[in-house]
Amino acid sequence: MAAEFHRGLELVEVDVQDPSGHRFGSYSPSDRAVRCGPGATEGMAPMTEDSSALPAIRVGDAEREITARQLRLAVEYGQLTLVELDKRLIAVYRAETVHDLVAVTADLPVAAAAREPLELETGSGAHRKTGQWIVPSQISATTGSGVITIDFTEALCSHAEVAVHVQVGSGVVKLIVPRGWRVDFDRVKIGSGSATNRANEPVLPGSPVLRVDGRVKAGAVKAEYPRPPRRSFWAWLLRRR
Repeated sequence: MAAEFHRGLELVEVDVQDPSGHRFGSYSPSDRAVRCGPGATEGMAPMTEDSSALPAIRVGDAEREITARQLRLAVEYGQLTLVELDKRLIAVYRAETVHDLVAVTADLPVAAAAREPLELETGSGAHRKTGQWIVPSQISATTGSGVITIDFTEALCSHAEVAVHVQVGSGVVKLIVPRGWRVDFDRVKIGSGSATNRANEPVLPGSPVLRVDGRVKAGAVKAEYPRPPRRSFWAWLLRRR
């Protein structure tokens, strides 16, 4: 279901995209709005009149939750009011097809933030992607003898799947993911290096999957969960009592 959902989104092209980096389809302000219910998408982005460009692929709860996450982020960025959020969430949870969900998010400027693939590269240095950021659908990490760290702990990912392409010489690419995410190293080609996946707890339904491919020569690619925060001295002391 999730794969069909994302394939459907790729069939159309818009000038904006959601935080997941999906490309929605051709869109212009003169186009008509597609409604998910009576008045449900009032004020939302218009869509093209040729709705045949987007197949009526049905969506499930996981896809609806992905879209709902994007809307809540738009509120944090000041791009939607709480009233608008309520209206759009109604449309999201009534949505039956990909077309319905596209109509709810196509006009959000936050979508443009993750339209382009994320490309990280270092020779012998260190490169860290951390904090709050929007995860695109395509990420590449290239390092010679350096270290690239991609921390998804505080990131917003509205994709069901994210493709991560790695090229590693003697360096390291480290992926830090929240618990419940899945990391797939099956497509990584290893020379004398290694691929270590410590993010192997049970997957939470609806959580993203990182599909990692590429080549590791003498280096390493790793996936792990974030380390627990360090206790302060006073917390440590109180724990001993």
